[in-house]
Amino acid sequence: MLHLLSSIVVLLIASGLWLRHRRPDLHLRLMTAAFVCDLLLVVYIEATRRAVEKVASSGTPLIWFHAAVSTLVIVTYVAQIAVGRRMLAGSHTPRRVHAALGITFATLRSLNYVTSFMI
Repeated sequence: MLHLLSSIVVLLIASGLWLRHRRPDLHLRLMTAAFVCDLLLVVYIEATRRAVEKVASSGTPLIWFHAAVSTLVIVTYVAQIAVGRRMLAGSHTPRRVHAALGITFATLRSLNYVTSFMI
């Protein structure tokens, strides 16, 4: 079930990226929905699986890598939201930052998705 939800989030992100120039308003909604879903997934996983304890007690490099990537995904989401809000306020200077963060985010979220099937 969690993999299905994660796959839906990946589809939301892919759709948002595809529509970023065609429909910026829809891009914003899709990416916001992806963030909310991902955040709820993290909260659910922690509540039901005690993920932090599992990472802390496990010496498995893959679990540590997945946890680090997952944390960085949330950090880049927050950074993207902050830069995106500045762009919505009329500041055009952060566009390059938003694009660079977007590439970083997409790479990290892809790694997160792949490693989630491996742990």
